Formats: sequence, structure tokens, C-alpha cells
Amino acid sequence: MVMLGAAAPAPQGGPPTAADGREFESALARILLNAATPRRGEPREVIITERAVAGFLRFQAADSLPPGLADPELRMEAGGRLTVTATVDLDAVREQQSPGPLNPLRFLSGRLPVTAIGIVQSSRRTLTIRIESARVGALPVPAALVAELVQVYTRSDQYPDGIDVSEPIPLPSGIDAVRVESRRTVVVQ
Repeated sequence: MVMLGAAAPAPQGGPPTAADGREFESALARILLNAATPRRGEPREVIITERAVAGFLRFQAADSLPPGLADPELRMEAGGRLTVTATVDLDAVREQQSPGPLNPLRFLSGRLPVTAIGIVQSSRRTLTIRIESARVGALPVPAALVAELVQVYTRSDQYPDGIDVSEPIPLPSGIDAVRVESRRTVVVQ
């Protein structure tokens, strides 16, 4: 098996840097190159560290975050566990949704921290996400609310309705599997 990535993880002390963000960009470039290059022999692995993602979100991606989303953080843990935290402007999210009496966001407003904890697994070139718990501020909320936020924030030309995390998500071409481990994610190609 060929492994690509930093030889040693960056030290965990101190805040992430722009150099950490460039490490993420480098890993992404290797993933794209691997996808464009036929595999010969063993699978290739690209390692994306938690710190590299933090640096990328803080520096390189800061200006391109969706409106109403700020200070995203990602914690990667063994067994596929992923904790995502961000400050979300719930009023801006509600404006992007269809109003209705059953919309749970109609009861929440303002800029609040949103935390979701879930398990990420992949098999047969698909990714599944099982949300274990979610909080808006200090209030526990149904996982469906987080799934709704993900759909709102992932709308694009490719996904006009956003990504539905309750369904298996096809991995991009060239990616066989994704493993979330302690402080890193391994992309297998």
C-alpha cells in the first residue's frame, strides 16, 4: 500500500496556521492526481490531518464559507467518529428554507453554536453518516435538524437540493473508501 502525506503529524499545540491549510490543499491535489492516474498495484492512501483541515478552514476557505456559517471546527476520532462545530446564523438558514409549521428552525433564532457528533463509514465507494447527537447552543436537538442544516449549506449546481446525509453518499470518482481515525482521515484510492 502506498501512503502519501506528511511523514509526521504537525504538533497539536497552538492554533492552526496557513501552512497547515496548505497541507490540506496539497493532500487534495494528491487525491485529484490519484483520481486522474490509473492505479497500478496496491491502493494509495492520502492522509488529511485534523490540523490541516483546521488551517484550511481558518485561512484558505474563510472567505468562501456559506453566508451564516462561521468558525467551523472538525474533530476526528477513532472508530469513524466525527465532531463538527460551527456558529450558525439560524435566521439566515430559515430564510433559505420553505416556511412551514413543522419546520423546527422556526423556534430558534440568532447566531448560535451548533455541534453534531456522528459516525462516518464507507464501503463500496459510498459514504454513510449516522448522526448520534446534536446541540444548538446548550439545547439538544433532533439529528434531523442537523441533516436539514447540511442540506441548506451544501446546495450547489451539482446538488441543487443539497446533500442528504440520511442517504448513502456516492464517493467521487477515484476514491474507494474514507476512514476517519484519531486526528486524521485516510482517503483510499
